[in-house]
Amino acid sequence: MEINVLYLGKIFCKRDNLVRCEDTGTMIQSPISAILIRHPQIGNILYDTGNSPDYKQDYPVPVQETYPVSEFISIEDALQQQGLTVNDIDMLILSHLHFDHAGGLGYFKGTKAIQNVVVSEDELKDAYFRVMTGQGGAYVKELFDIDGIRYVPYQEELRLAEDVLLFAQKSHTAGCTGMVLDTEQQGTMIVTSDTVYTEDNYKQELPPGGSINATTEEFYTNLERIKKMQVELDAKLVYGHDFEQIMQLSKCTLA
Repeated sequence: MEINVLYLGKIFCKRDNLVRCEDTGTMIQSPISAILIRHPQIGNILYDTGNSPDYKQDYPVPVQETYPVSEFISIEDALQQQGLTVNDIDMLILSHLHFDHAGGLGYFKGTKAIQNVVVSEDELKDAYFRVMTGQGGAYVKELFDIDGIRYVPYQEELRLAEDVLLFAQKSHTAGCTGMVLDTEQQGTMIVTSDTVYTEDNYKQELPPGGSINATTEEFYTNLERIKKMQVELDAKLVYGHDFEQIMQLSKCTLA
Protein backbone atom coordinates (compact mmCIF):
# COMPACT_ATOMS: atom_id res chain seq x y z
CA MET A 1 0.00 0.00 0.00
CA GLU A 2 1.29 3.44 -0.97
CA ILE A 3 -0.28 6.61 0.39
CA ASN A 4 -0.01 10.17 -0.89
CA VAL A 5 -1.55 13.21 0.74
CA LEU A 6 -2.61 15.52 -2.09
CA TYR A 7 -2.46 19.26 -1.50
CA LEU A 8 -5.42 20.97 -3.17
CA GLY A 9 -4.95 24.61 -2.23
CA LYS A 10 -6.28 26.76 0.61
CA ILE A 11 -9.26 28.59 2.01
CA PHE A 12 -9.01 31.72 4.16
CA CYS A 13 -10.92 31.73 7.44
CA LYS A 14 -10.94 32.85 11.04
CA ARG A 15 -8.72 30.73 13.27
CA ASP A 16 -11.60 30.54 15.73
CA ASN A 17 -13.56 28.56 13.15
CA LEU A 18 -10.99 25.80 13.52
CA VAL A 19 -9.60 26.27 17.03
CA ARG A 20 -11.41 28.23 19.74
CA CYS A 21 -9.40 31.33 20.67
CA GLU A 22 -9.85 34.71 22.36
CA ASP A 23 -8.97 36.78 19.28
CA THR A 24 -11.85 35.73 17.06
CA GLY A 25 -10.71 38.07 14.30
CA THR A 26 -7.40 36.33 13.58
CA MET A 27 -7.37 34.98 10.01
CA ILE A 28 -5.43 31.92 8.83
CA GLN A 29 -4.90 29.85 5.70
CA SER A 30 -6.56 26.44 5.96
CA PRO A 31 -5.34 23.68 3.61
CA ILE A 32 -7.58 21.55 1.40
CA SER A 33 -6.43 17.99 0.82
CA ALA A 34 -7.27 14.50 -0.36
CA ILE A 35 -5.58 11.15 0.25
CA LEU A 36 -4.63 8.76 -2.54
CA ILE A 37 -4.20 5.12 -1.56
CA ARG A 38 -2.74 2.65 -4.07
CA HIS A 39 -3.82 -0.66 -2.61
CA PRO A 40 -2.66 -4.05 -3.93
CA GLN A 41 -6.09 -5.66 -3.48
CA ILE A 42 -8.63 -2.83 -3.78
CA GLY A 43 -6.93 -0.67 -6.41
CA ASN A 44 -6.68 3.12 -6.40
CA ILE A 45 -8.72 4.70 -3.60
CA LEU A 46 -9.30 8.43 -3.23
CA TYR A 47 -10.40 9.87 0.10
CA ASP A 48 -12.10 13.26 -0.56
CA THR A 49 -12.04 15.39 -3.69
CA GLY A 50 -11.43 19.01 -2.62
CA ASN A 51 -13.19 22.14 -3.86
CA SER A 52 -15.33 22.64 -6.93
CA PRO A 53 -13.57 24.32 -9.88
CA ASP A 54 -16.64 26.55 -10.18
CA TYR A 55 -16.62 27.58 -6.54
CA LYS A 56 -17.43 31.21 -7.38
CA GLN A 57 -20.69 30.09 -8.97
CA ASP A 58 -21.43 26.94 -6.97
CA TYR A 59 -20.90 28.12 -3.41
CA PRO A 60 -23.56 30.14 -1.58
CA VAL A 61 -22.59 33.70 -0.71
CA PRO A 62 -22.33 32.98 3.06
CA VAL A 63 -19.89 30.14 2.34
CA GLN A 64 -17.78 32.32 0.06
CA GLU A 65 -17.69 35.08 2.64
CA THR A 66 -16.79 32.80 5.56
CA TYR A 67 -14.45 30.44 3.72
CA PRO A 68 -13.13 32.23 0.61
CA VAL A 69 -10.93 30.07 -1.63
CA SER A 70 -7.48 31.68 -1.77
CA GLU A 71 -5.81 28.93 -3.82
CA PHE A 72 -7.42 26.23 -5.94
CA ILE A 73 -5.76 23.06 -7.21
CA SER A 74 -8.10 20.60 -8.86
CA ILE A 75 -8.18 16.95 -7.89
CA GLU A 76 -7.66 16.25 -11.60
CA ASP A 77 -4.36 18.16 -11.61
CA ALA A 78 -3.27 16.63 -8.31
CA LEU A 79 -3.85 13.12 -9.65
CA GLN A 80 -1.94 13.99 -12.82
CA GLN A 81 1.06 14.86 -10.64
CA GLN A 82 0.84 11.28 -9.38
CA GLY A 83 0.74 9.85 -12.90
CA LEU A 84 -2.99 9.11 -12.73
CA THR A 85 -6.26 10.35 -14.22
CA VAL A 86 -9.76 10.30 -12.78
CA ASN A 87 -10.37 7.15 -14.84
CA ASP A 88 -7.71 5.31 -12.83
CA ILE A 89 -9.58 5.68 -9.54
CA ASP A 90 -11.49 2.56 -8.47
CA MET A 91 -13.16 3.84 -5.30
CA LEU A 92 -14.06 7.20 -3.81
CA ILE A 93 -14.44 7.70 -0.07
CA LEU A 94 -16.00 10.93 1.16
CA SER A 95 -15.22 11.84 4.73
CA HIS A 96 -18.34 14.00 4.57
CA LEU A 97 -20.29 15.95 1.99
CA HIS A 98 -19.24 19.53 2.77
CA PHE A 99 -18.24 21.70 -0.19
CA ASP A 100 -14.47 21.43 0.35
CA HIS A 101 -14.53 17.62 0.49
CA ALA A 102 -17.16 16.71 -2.10
CA GLY A 103 -16.58 19.65 -4.45
CA GLY A 104 -14.47 17.69 -6.91
CA LEU A 105 -16.97 14.89 -7.51
CA GLY A 106 -17.92 16.35 -10.87
CA TYR A 107 -14.54 15.40 -12.29
CA PHE A 108 -15.54 11.74 -11.90
CA LYS A 109 -18.75 11.82 -13.95
CA GLY A 110 -18.81 8.84 -16.27
CA THR A 111 -15.93 7.05 -14.53
CA LYS A 112 -16.02 3.74 -12.67
CA ALA A 113 -15.31 5.56 -9.40
CA ILE A 114 -18.60 7.48 -9.48
CA GLN A 115 -20.36 4.12 -9.19
CA ASN A 116 -18.44 3.31 -6.00
CA VAL A 117 -18.65 6.28 -3.61
CA VAL A 118 -18.39 5.23 0.03
CA VAL A 119 -19.93 7.45 2.70
CA SER A 120 -21.49 6.84 6.09
CA GLU A 121 -25.24 6.29 5.99
CA ASP A 122 -25.93 8.93 8.65
CA GLU A 123 -23.91 11.49 6.70
CA LEU A 124 -25.72 10.76 3.44
CA LYS A 125 -29.17 10.98 5.01
CA ASP A 126 -28.43 14.14 6.98
CA ALA A 127 -26.84 15.94 4.02
CA TYR A 128 -29.88 15.33 1.82
CA PHE A 129 -32.25 16.27 4.63
CA ARG A 130 -30.46 19.56 5.15
CA VAL A 131 -30.28 20.63 1.52
CA MET A 132 -33.90 19.67 0.91
CA THR A 133 -35.16 21.64 3.93
CA GLY A 134 -33.22 24.85 3.39
CA GLN A 135 -30.56 24.10 6.01
CA GLY A 136 -27.70 23.40 3.64
CA GLY A 137 -24.98 25.51 5.24
CA ALA A 138 -21.72 23.92 4.07
CA TYR A 139 -23.67 21.33 2.06
CA VAL A 140 -24.26 22.24 -1.59
CA LYS A 141 -26.66 19.79 -3.24
CA GLU A 142 -25.35 20.28 -6.76
CA LEU A 143 -21.90 19.12 -5.67
CA PHE A 144 -22.87 15.69 -4.33
CA ASP A 145 -26.17 14.96 -6.11
CA ILE A 146 -24.70 14.51 -9.57
CA ASP A 147 -25.70 12.42 -12.60
CA GLY A 148 -24.72 8.78 -12.41
CA ILE A 149 -23.50 8.75 -8.83
CA ARG A 150 -23.97 5.60 -6.78
CA TYR A 151 -23.36 5.84 -3.07
CA VAL A 152 -22.25 2.86 -1.01
CA PRO A 153 -23.37 3.66 2.55
CA TYR A 154 -22.10 1.94 5.66
CA GLN A 155 -23.00 2.03 9.34
CA GLU A 156 -20.53 2.44 12.21
CA GLU A 157 -17.53 0.68 10.62
CA LEU A 158 -16.47 -0.73 7.28
CA ARG A 159 -13.32 -2.78 6.78
CA LEU A 160 -12.25 -2.43 3.16
CA ALA A 161 -9.16 -4.59 3.63
CA GLU A 162 -7.07 -5.96 6.45
CA ASP A 163 -5.13 -2.71 6.55
CA VAL A 164 -7.91 -0.19 5.76
CA LEU A 165 -10.75 0.50 8.21
CA LEU A 166 -13.39 3.23 7.95
CA PHE A 167 -15.30 4.42 11.00
CA ALA A 168 -18.16 6.90 11.37
CA GLN A 169 -17.82 9.78 13.83
CA LYS A 170 -20.70 11.82 15.22
CA SER A 171 -18.78 15.06 15.41
CA HIS A 172 -18.54 17.95 12.94
CA THR A 173 -21.28 16.22 10.95
CA ALA A 174 -23.77 13.43 11.55
CA GLY A 175 -21.38 10.81 10.18
CA CYS A 176 -17.89 12.07 9.42
CA THR A 177 -15.75 9.18 8.17
CA GLY A 178 -12.39 8.60 9.80
CA MET A 179 -9.89 6.07 8.53
CA VAL A 180 -7.33 3.70 10.07
CA LEU A 181 -4.44 2.71 7.80
CA ASP A 182 -1.91 0.06 8.81
CA THR A 183 1.32 0.64 6.92
CA GLU A 184 4.65 -1.19 6.90
CA GLN A 185 6.95 1.81 7.25
CA GLN A 186 4.77 4.44 8.96
CA GLY A 187 2.96 2.14 11.36
CA THR A 188 -0.71 2.80 12.02
CA MET A 189 -2.23 6.11 10.91
CA ILE A 190 -5.60 7.52 11.98
CA VAL A 191 -7.16 10.04 9.61
CA THR A 192 -9.58 12.17 11.65
CA SER A 193 -10.97 14.40 8.90
CA ASP A 194 -12.66 17.51 10.29
CA THR A 195 -13.61 16.08 13.68
CA VAL A 196 -10.10 17.19 14.68
CA TYR A 197 -8.97 20.02 12.44
CA THR A 198 -5.46 20.58 13.78
CA GLU A 199 -2.83 19.43 16.23
CA ASP A 200 -3.92 22.26 18.56
CA ASN A 201 -7.44 20.83 18.71
CA TYR A 202 -5.97 17.49 19.70
CA LYS A 203 -3.12 18.33 22.06
CA GLN A 204 -4.70 21.37 23.72
CA GLU A 205 -8.18 19.80 23.64
CA LEU A 206 -9.66 22.93 22.08
CA PRO A 207 -12.92 22.60 20.12
CA PRO A 208 -13.74 24.77 17.11
CA GLY A 209 -15.33 28.09 17.92
CA GLY A 210 -18.71 29.21 16.69
CA SER A 211 -21.43 26.74 15.76
CA ILE A 212 -19.53 24.28 13.56
CA ASN A 213 -20.30 21.44 15.96
CA ALA A 214 -23.89 20.99 17.09
CA THR A 215 -22.58 20.92 20.67
CA THR A 216 -19.17 21.19 22.29
CA GLU A 217 -19.91 17.89 23.99
CA GLU A 218 -19.87 15.98 20.72
CA PHE A 219 -16.36 17.27 20.00
CA TYR A 220 -15.06 16.11 23.38
CA THR A 221 -16.82 12.75 23.16
CA ASN A 222 -15.24 12.05 19.80
CA LEU A 223 -11.86 13.42 20.92
CA GLU A 224 -11.87 10.96 23.80
CA ARG A 225 -12.56 8.15 21.34
CA ILE A 226 -9.71 9.22 19.05
CA LYS A 227 -7.28 9.55 21.94
CA LYS A 228 -8.17 6.05 23.12
CA MET A 229 -7.69 4.67 19.61
CA GLN A 230 -4.37 6.47 19.27
CA VAL A 231 -3.03 4.86 22.45
CA GLU A 232 -4.38 1.38 21.69
CA LEU A 233 -3.02 1.39 18.13
CA ASP A 234 0.12 3.46 18.86
CA ALA A 235 -0.98 5.51 15.87
CA LYS A 236 0.05 8.72 14.16
CA LEU A 237 -2.75 11.18 13.48
CA VAL A 238 -3.56 12.95 10.23
CA TYR A 239 -5.75 15.98 10.91
CA GLY A 240 -8.36 17.57 8.68
CA HIS A 241 -6.95 21.08 8.11
CA ASP A 242 -3.55 21.36 9.79
CA PHE A 243 -1.51 23.50 7.40
CA GLU A 244 2.00 22.51 8.49
CA GLN A 245 1.17 18.81 8.61
CA ILE A 246 -0.60 18.73 5.24
CA MET A 247 2.26 20.59 3.56
CA GLN A 248 4.82 18.23 5.09
CA LEU A 249 2.94 15.04 4.25
CA SER A 250 2.20 16.15 0.69
CA LYS A 251 5.91 16.15 -0.12
CA CYS A 252 6.46 12.42 0.35
CA THR A 253 5.00 8.98 -0.29
CA LEU A 254 3.90 7.07 2.78
CA ALA A 255 4.13 3.27 2.66
